[in-house]
Amino acid sequence: MSGKTLLVTRPFPGGQKTVASLMDLGHQPMAAPLFSKRILPFDVPSPHNMVATIFTSPNAVKAVLSAELEIGHQLLPCFTVGDTTAQVAENNGFHNVINAKGNAQDLIAMIKKMGLGGPYFYPCAIDRKPDIEEAFFGTEFMVQMTPVYEMIAVKSLSNPVIKRLQENRIDAVLLYSQRAASHFAKLCVDNNIDISTLNFICLSPSIWHTLQTAGAQSGYVAQDPNENALFTQIDILSDGKSA
Repeated sequence: MSGKTLLVTRPFPGGQKTVASLMDLGHQPMAAPLFSKRILPFDVPSPHNMVATIFTSPNAVKAVLSAELEIGHQLLPCFTVGDTTAQVAENNGFHNVINAKGNAQDLIAMIKKMGLGGPYFYPCAIDRKPDIEEAFFGTEFMVQMTPVYEMIAVKSLSNPVIKRLQENRIDAVLLYSQRAASHFAKLCVDNNIDISTLNFICLSPSIWHTLQTAGAQSGYVAQDPNENALFTQIDILSDGKSA
């Protein structure tokens, strides 16, 4: 497999790690983060008043760590959506991490199966899919949703990135969320970039569906919602087999 020129849209600092990993694999990644993170003011409930924490992203873990946590918070059960979030939680002192190894629906099913009751502390982004709160609304689980960060969209891509996209000199664009897909499609319109000529590698089918709605025609979808599975699609890209 020859190295590919890949546009990494993941926000920093995670995007920097992705760029380094792709370089190690022999590719030529370009960083073009579509969002930057801002921590919001928030209150953390006492660990004596909660049964567990729910994390659906590494950003939520890192945002919570910006507060002064009692040791009891990190001793309580900590439910995470997937491997990356679980690893960040474990690396930052959460001792009882329970990993759903999937998506939000897998996480919801696991929490219901464990049956701890409530309340749960759910630190999250302002802009998010409301899967968790909708699933537990009016139930005994009593999920306390608390926005702790927001992702602020960039206003434009850099001129070198725009030029490469316009000239179709990017082998594939890597996208990690539906919101990122929607924003990237808007930036394409703003900068006269023909989205139908681009290849996309997506972390989930819903991301690819968002791009298709915007006019994309060539997409590759990770078989599992993690970056290793995403990288596997680069090999399939080389074979020319799109979703």
